[in-house]
Amino acid sequence: MALPKLNSNPSYEVTIPSTGKKVYFRPFLVKEQKNLLIALETQDRKDLLRAIVKTIEACVEEKITSPLTTYDVDYLFTTIRAKSVGEQTELVFQCDNCEHKNKVVVELDKLQIANLDLSNMVAISDTITVKMRPPTYEEFLGSESLAKSTTQSQLVFELILLCMESVHTEEELISIQDETREDIVHFIESMTAAQYEKLANYIGNVPYVYKDLEFVCSECGTENKRTLQGMDDFF
Repeated sequence: MALPKLNSNPSYEVTIPSTGKKVYFRPFLVKEQKNLLIALETQDRKDLLRAIVKTIEACVEEKITSPLTTYDVDYLFTTIRAKSVGEQTELVFQCDNCEHKNKVVVELDKLQIANLDLSNMVAISDTITVKMRPPTYEEFLGSESLAKSTTQSQLVFELILLCMESVHTEEELISIQDETREDIVHFIESMTAAQYEKLANYIGNVPYVYKDLEFVCSECGTENKRTLQGMDDFF
């Protein structure tokens, strides 16, 4: 005798932020939740991110053909989790005034994404423009250079290398994937500090998921404000 089918999974619509494409997803099941918990218990961030990306791929009904940016993954996973285990999560925040620790219920719906209108074209001179793109989690997982970055400045430099797509001059368009790492590094190091800062600003302003919240301290009554930014803050 065959075991009965337990659930008829509901389907929800969500928009992939980077492309604007609407897709349908189901809540994650015990098998996906099990993989997430195993990855969480290993305390290895790479394992957890891989499990999160695989959960998104399993729950979205159609194959995702475009690479998912970091903010795509944050937004999609938070949305899927909200429909899977509850649209609220309880977090603890310290009061700015008395430092009392408050339990605050956070609604996981109506998330916002900052800087979606960020231009990928960065003009570093009157005749040279660099086309950039947001990084993906897959690139974070696969990049040894990023993993070995020990300082913020080194991390920004590696992210610039990773996110450069092409260089546009008055005469030609140069695809970065056709160039060696050595040549790209030489190109960046030949920039002035002001030119480099423009690329660094792009990295610093890549879109991200956020939610503003307010709470009143249960101890002293002070009104506090917080901004949750990225998946780490939500969970």
